[in-house]
Amino acid sequence: MPLLIQYLRSSRIEYNSGMHSAARHLARYLSALACLFLSSLAAPSQTIATPSQSAAPSQPIAIDAASPGRIFDGVGAISGGGGNARLLIDYPEPQRSQVLDYLFKPNYGASIQIFKVEIGADMDSTDGAESSHSHTASDQNYNRGYEWWLMEQAHARNPNIKFVALPWGAPAWVGNGNYWSRDMIDYIIK
Repeated sequence: MPLLIQYLRSSRIEYNSGMHSAARHLARYLSALACLFLSSLAAPSQTIATPSQSAAPSQPIAIDAASPGRIFDGVGAISGGGGNARLLIDYPEPQRSQVLDYLFKPNYGASIQIFKVEIGADMDSTDGAESSHSHTASDQNYNRGYEWWLMEQAHARNPNIKFVALPWGAPAWVGNGNYWSRDMIDYIIK
């Protein structure tokens, strides 16, 4: 864990001082994730039961080819809850396009097929709060905030991507303080 904290501190200093490099930032992030993964492997070992030592009885599994069963919708990711995607807009080209390609381009990199985004709410829900598309009940502007930009970039690289949205809050006008209201339903489906 100390490596991850070291990464977070050093990347914030670089970004705030205006000297951050997209490639270096991404490399440190991936290095920190690799260290976390490797440290989990180095955790105290546990004895793994072999099949002959297993106490669970075997169970037959029935497969019905006529049943539709569950459907695999695809590989997904979420943007929101900290404003980390907001930094991507400021990456210089060609690094910004390279990262977006790695995320969204089909059969290349992560190939994200489902993308969940935060519905902006004009509230300080995280350290990277997203602006609302509707500051008032009659106002609608779908060009505010970084989530719209990110969805456009994702769709440009993969026209078949599925989008899902999640509100983390609501502007003050919604429901006159009652989050669970008809106003909230209208706000979400606009």
